Amino acid sequence: MTSYELWLFLHITAAMVWIGGAITAQVFGVLAKRSGDPGQSAALGRNLGFVGMYVFLPSAIVVVLTGGLLIEDGNWDWGEPFVILGLLGWAVVVAAAFGYVVREMGKAGARMAAEGPSPELAARVGRLVLIARVLIVVLVAIVFVMVVKPGT
Repeated sequence: MTSYELWLFLHITAAMVWIGGAITAQVFGVLAKRSGDPGQSAALGRNLGFVGMYVFLPSAIVVVLTGGLLIEDGNWDWGEPFVILGLLGWAVVVAAAFGYVVREMGKAGARMAAEGPSPELAARVGRLVLIARVLIVVLVAIVFVMVVKPGT
C-alpha cells in the first residue's frame, strides 16, 4: 500500500462517517418528531450535540487533513478547481455545522429536557434541522465535485 492509497482510504472513510452519520441523524430526527414524545426529541438534541463534536468534527478534520496529504503526495495542485471548491464547501459546512448547528442543537436538547417542549423550542429545532439538511446537500455536492473533478 502506498502512502497515497492510505490517505485516500482515510479520506473516504472519514467522509463516509461524517456524511453517513449526518444522514442517519436526520432519520433519527424524523423518527423522534413522529413519536410525539418530547423526551425523545430532548435526548436526540443532547446526543447530536455530543456526536457532532466528538464524531463528526474529528471526521471533518481527518477529511481536510488527508485531502491536503493527497494533494501533496499525489499529482494534484492546490489551484485545481475541484480542490478550491472542496475546500470552500468544507469551510462553509464546518463553520455552519460546528460553529452554530451542533452547539445550538445541544442547547435546545438540554433546554427541552429541563423545561419541557414548547412551540418556540420546536420551531428553533426545526430551523436547525433545516440548516443541517442544507449542509448535507452541500456535503454531497462536495463528494460529486471530488469524484468528477471538473476543470481537470
